[in-house]
Amino acid sequence: MSQALYLKWRPQTFDDVIGQEHIMRTLRNALRLDHIHHAYLFAGPRGTGKTTTARLMAKAVNCLAPVAERPCNQCELCRAVNEARLMDLVEIDAASHTGVDDIRELLEKVNFRPIQARYKVYVMDEAHMLSTSAFNALLKTLEEPPEHVIFVLATTEVHKIPATVLSRCQRFEFRRIPLADITQRLQKISLAEKIEAEPQALDLIARAATGSMRDATSLLDQMASGGAVRADYVRQILGTERREVVQTLIQAWLDKQLKVGICTINAAVDDGADPRQLAKQITDFLRGLLLMRLGAGETWREPSTEERPRYQKLAEQATSAQLVQAVQLFSGVAAERRSGWQPQLSLELAFIAATRPPESAPVAPEMRARAQEQTAPAREKKAGPASKPAKPTTPSPPPAAVPAGDGSITVQEISSRWKEILHYLSAPLRAPLWSTEPLAIDAESALVLGFRHAFHRNKAQESSVQPLEAVLNKLFNQQIQVRCVLKDEWTPARTKTALQPVVKPETRAAQPPEPPAPPAAHGAEDTLVKRAVAELGAVVREVDA
Repeated sequence: MSQALYLKWRPQTFDDVIGQEHIMRTLRNALRLDHIHHAYLFAGPRGTGKTTTARLMAKAVNCLAPVAERPCNQCELCRAVNEARLMDLVEIDAASHTGVDDIRELLEKVNFRPIQARYKVYVMDEAHMLSTSAFNALLKTLEEPPEHVIFVLATTEVHKIPATVLSRCQRFEFRRIPLADITQRLQKISLAEKIEAEPQALDLIARAATGSMRDATSLLDQMASGGAVRADYVRQILGTERREVVQTLIQAWLDKQLKVGICTINAAVDDGADPRQLAKQITDFLRGLLLMRLGAGETWREPSTEERPRYQKLAEQATSAQLVQAVQLFSGVAAERRSGWQPQLSLELAFIAATRPPESAPVAPEMRARAQEQTAPAREKKAGPASKPAKPTTPSPPPAAVPAGDGSITVQEISSRWKEILHYLSAPLRAPLWSTEPLAIDAESALVLGFRHAFHRNKAQESSVQPLEAVLNKLFNQQIQVRCVLKDEWTPARTKTALQPVVKPETRAAQPPEPPAPPAAHGAEDTLVKRAVAELGAVVREVDA
């Protein structure tokens, strides 16, 4: 049985470890100066060399060669580590040994001297999985360890390690390996293993590994089992899409060409692209354009030298606000865990929403109230001391934090502020509501929203209705329920012209006094007359025929 490539090509010296030069330099200096610490903590993403470096430390501190040549991989102790037969190297999977009894059993053997080597090295992988009791049991030994013992704790979630443990370890942060370094190593492995691989295929594998050298090597091993490693084959297996498709979508977004973008998305999905993977690639590309737009393009390491001028021109075609909105929309699609019967629908909605021009953020109700207070004295002075204070003029759109006049809220008022209302919601919650419109207020005093498609209605009912009700309740200062219907199936049976408010107790004192009820008259039932009485202080008089 052949050996897996990631095991066969595991680094055997400090020089073989790529992407972590800052850590390798520090460890080699410590070896050279004989400043060996009793406990190390290696933290970072998976596949970046934490466990490999722990084994290198076990070899280096016990190697029989001169200090400058350690580890030599030639002496008996180095060969014993490479062949996994050194009894003084103890590797523990903390994910399966989480209990305090496991740690106590381990610590009982700590005080015994090494059998073969100079140091007994304990490597604890996924150390964050230990229980609180296990950490407490380990703590005393970490604080006062025997002089012949070295602990190396490796973790992908350093925030779960207790502070008392962190303070007793030398901490090293492993970084994601740069794309260029992964691609170069894959080329070296392909040549040595006589694997025929296209450069573009290796680039796709390196990108899919997201900074993990182990994942990249395993993917290369998988692709090589089918023969020559071709780019089209890698795309088919990984469900990734050509960079040209991503750039076509970005250009369609910049040119506001909805048809081109939707057709490109559907063609890519029909060819086997995974919508979430495609959304992830779009997000990565948009992030890079945003960095360029902000003048930090040098931190985007993926483009080649030849590609950067073209990408810089793309970045200049959009504003920072447009790029931020697009990144938020597509990253929401990439983070979805489920897809419905139309897997590309979320991607299409994100593209449509991103193509819309970003509107200015709505003015907060508190700011509107302050503007009213500032304009009220001027209006009162103009009206004169004997006249009734007029209602202050408000900026557009009109404020509605507290119902004005008789307190009724009409469908027309909600419709006029619909875009502003939607901007109080996050992008994923807002997406299903872009194509809807307020239709009426039904007999149960609920706001009726009309949808063109059942999918959008169901999506809104599942996730958007409750946040929307909360926004409406805050803006209009009353309980407003929302009912979602299909436009084609809805018939306006019994509706109300307005929602009657339920004023909150704390705001009741702030309400203006109710105007005196006008005498009953034929015209008093007219809506315009009502608003004139309530807002302008008009008086209805009967006129003899």
